[in-house]
Amino acid sequence: MAIARNVTATGLDASQVAEQIARDLAGENLRLAVVFADWRIDPVVLARELQKALAPAPVVGCTTIGVIGAGEGATCAAMGLYGDWLRVGIGLAPELPKSALARSRDAVRHAAAALGSHPDLLDPNRHAAITLVDGSSGLEEAFCIGSAAASPQIRVVGGSAATELGSTRRAFVWANGEALSDAGLVVILESERRFEAVTSSHLVSTTAKAVVTAAVGRAIDELDGRPAVVRLRELVRELGGKLDEAQPSEYSFARFVDGVPYVRAMTHLEGNRIHLASAVEPGHVLRLMQPGDLIGKTVRDLEQTQEHVGGQIEALLAFSCIGRHWDAAARGLGAELASAYARYPTTGFQSYGEQTGMLLVNVTLTGLAIGAPRS
Repeated sequence: MAIARNVTATGLDASQVAEQIARDLAGENLRLAVVFADWRIDPVVLARELQKALAPAPVVGCTTIGVIGAGEGATCAAMGLYGDWLRVGIGLAPELPKSALARSRDAVRHAAAALGSHPDLLDPNRHAAITLVDGSSGLEEAFCIGSAAASPQIRVVGGSAATELGSTRRAFVWANGEALSDAGLVVILESERRFEAVTSSHLVSTTAKAVVTAAVGRAIDELDGRPAVVRLRELVRELGGKLDEAQPSEYSFARFVDGVPYVRAMTHLEGNRIHLASAVEPGHVLRLMQPGDLIGKTVRDLEQTQEHVGGQIEALLAFSCIGRHWDAAARGLGAELASAYARYPTTGFQSYGEQTGMLLVNVTLTGLAIGAPRS
């Protein structure tokens, strides 16, 4: 018997979408419903109606500009997890501006308490966490740090809720029937099945690198003691290229930690300031990155994940950066990227940023794969 069911709905009427998703997910063994929906669907109505229809199973999710694991024209994608193999603890981190670090830490504590445990006692062989955070809050980095640091021994991956690009509209996360902005949530899964945290980036390192010598939050003012854009232009020229200042996203920066790149995408340039989608600090060494084999890298990383969970992925929750999908669309690879995800029972969404451990990254796929029972 399948442990997961992946379903989709179309349309923008929240009540109708909730009715369709609830009908397809309903089952007496339902333990958790994870639902991602187009930002144009009323999140308050959707969250309320889904929780009412699927109780006592908890419903969690968020808004996005694109769902993953969906059919043509789908506006909502959902996964139901079924059976006694799973126990779930959920913790909310509301009102993040008041204290993002403390509230995300407390969310882990509440989720662990729901399982009759404590963050210090969570077992990496039996527990893993997925997180969702309002990607329009500007507090995603603090949420990642607080949530992952609360129980550093377990795997923590997640994504940032998305909304209409270029607007002041807010993104939402939801849990237990309530939709919230300026909030995050932590879902701790307890099981004897194998879990594997996925982190996949197709960007490749160039030879160009620089030291951040002046920065505030997600903006770099100086690289190597030079005006940031001036130095960026020089780095690109050293690679034989020319910086398109209207669309600098052909390049990204990455901070390497133990040989692993953690990507910070460039969003735009303003005078001599470089704006990023994730924060950096003075003293960070950044290497310039360029797109590599998006499809091949995704396929290989998911195949490796499948091996690690016992040879069969039974369920895959995917948080895939909007930048990956822009890159795919620009190169005519959108259908191939969708097919790479569709090889597995996948539900996910296009995110504003992705959590891997304590770090917020960009242009990356993170996720959680659930596989075979441990022998």
